[in-house]
Amino acid sequence: MKYVMLLIVVALAGVMAYKEFKPVPPPPPPPPPPAILSEPAPVINEAEQAKILKSAEDQDPAVRWEAVLLLDKMKSPQAMPVVFHMLRKDLDPQIRIKSAQLLSSRRGDDVLDNLVWAMKDQEPDVRMAALKALEKIGDYSVAGDIAGGPIKDQEESVRLQALKTLNTLQDKKQAEIEAARQRYEQEKAAAAEAARKR
Repeated sequence: MKYVMLLIVVALAGVMAYKEFKPVPPPPPPPPPPAILSEPAPVINEAEQAKILKSAEDQDPAVRWEAVLLLDKMKSPQAMPVVFHMLRKDLDPQIRIKSAQLLSSRRGDDVLDNLVWAMKDQEPDVRMAALKALEKIGDYSVAGDIAGGPIKDQEESVRLQALKTLNTLQDKKQAEIEAARQRYEQEKAAAAEAARKR
């Protein structure tokens, strides 16, 4: 009887120790966020969008710019042509500067062409904004255009920005070459390791 009682006590102690030291499973992962099935619809219809497009020609520069920002946020197909037109033709230099800044987050040949064109603007601040936008985009295919134009600008600040932009573009190209070299070395080492194991 003593042994049975001892066995029961040991079994109970084992069960209690197991419950005490048993690893706690991690909580279940949170449910995934709901999938967005489509782009959100614009807050205005097409007829109202035409009015916004007309506002991009308003006399007041602030109204013109807000109209462009709204067209851009709605992903209107007319937004980029309007921005390009403002960059080239708007009489207010601040609008041309803002247009260059907006284009700095875009990509494409038409964006690069318009920014390269803006490097010849009569206002030094617009030329600087175009150079900064090209620097942010980081496409070094425009390096020749920068070296052939703004590097010889009359304004010292524009020349300085042209050199900074060229330096950034050179750094980016060098980083891409270094990354490609490292990938090649890793692939070469992996191939050699695979061949050695055969």
